[in-house]
Amino acid sequence: MIFNSELSAQQQHTTSPVVTGGSVIALAYKGGVVIGTDTLCSYGSMAAFKNVEKIAQVSKNTIYVSSGEYSDFQQVVKELAKIDRSALQYDDGVHPSPRDYGNFLARLSYKKRCKINPLYLQNVIAGFHNGERYLALVDIYGTYLESNFVTTGFASYFCKAIISNYWNENCTLDQAKQVIRECFKVLFCRDCRAHDVIQLGYVDEQGVHVEQPERVETKWDFNGFKTRANEKLHTQ
Repeated sequence: MIFNSELSAQQQHTTSPVVTGGSVIALAYKGGVVIGTDTLCSYGSMAAFKNVEKIAQVSKNTIYVSSGEYSDFQQVVKELAKIDRSALQYDDGVHPSPRDYGNFLARLSYKKRCKINPLYLQNVIAGFHNGERYLALVDIYGTYLESNFVTTGFASYFCKAIISNYWNENCTLDQAKQVIRECFKVLFCRDCRAHDVIQLGYVDEQGVHVEQPERVETKWDFNGFKTRANEKLHTQ
């Protein structure tokens, strides 16, 4: 028989995310890969932290971002940084490729899942190596998928139609950025965990480029909003 004192002494794991990041959208374009995410971290249902930059450069040609538990994201960034630091210390000119980081993250996620202590994340890894662009998704179970575009969170439901209509893998960087901005306009209006301040980053043959956060343009002065407010309808 296990008494309460013994239960409290046992190791316990997180059973649900607490501070979470929102959707991530990543698109391949003619010269590389561009990633977008907002800068909001929610504490439960409260929009608690509105200026969190969630795009991490883990090497000179690899960027990483995720949606889900933010503390798990920070831990993964540390693990990926260890790999890059170790490669630099060997000083033999050999550096992990973006695909190496993606495979490591898939194995790490699978290991944590098997120990019933998963990383509550949907991870996106992007890079550019030997003239080839790279983009992959790793989920909470360690499932690994390479693709030309990736969406996580509510973007998987609300944004795929926009991407299908306006994006192709041979578009320019500016065109890919505009598609991501349009997606986050929709998310801001339809996802209560989304924010109108987003951050874009891209990787090409020159390396990693992380831009400053920007605010997406939204429109709220529709005639329907002005003339058909609920209180007006109910008082007629």
